[in-house]
Amino acid sequence: MKLAILNCLKSNRVCTGAACLKALSERTHSFAPYAGEEIELTAFLRCNGCGTSPREDAGIVEKLDRLQSIGTQVLHLGLCTNKKDTGECPTITQMAQMAQERGIRVVRGTH
Repeated sequence: MKLAILNCLKSNRVCTGAACLKALSERTHSFAPYAGEEIELTAFLRCNGCGTSPREDAGIVEKLDRLQSIGTQVLHLGLCTNKKDTGECPTITQMAQMAQERGIRVVRGTH
């Protein structure tokens, strides 16, 4: 299984990615369905920030095209993309839709 993890750019200020990678390595939380399965992490990427529609952001389009070209099958959205008080980030929601349009399954959650 080839998968990638997408996190919020703002979370980069405090996030090392350690919890996402640990959950993946140990096949816990949202990665539990892959227990016993070989995983290739194709990318650990961030959005490009708030304020620009992902469909109009050449960098986002390039990132998603790259995921598709290297055979990424699943894109996990980090917990940082869904805030308790405001819900899922609209930028992330659009990126998830764009990934699905490229045939990449989207899973909401990591650790």
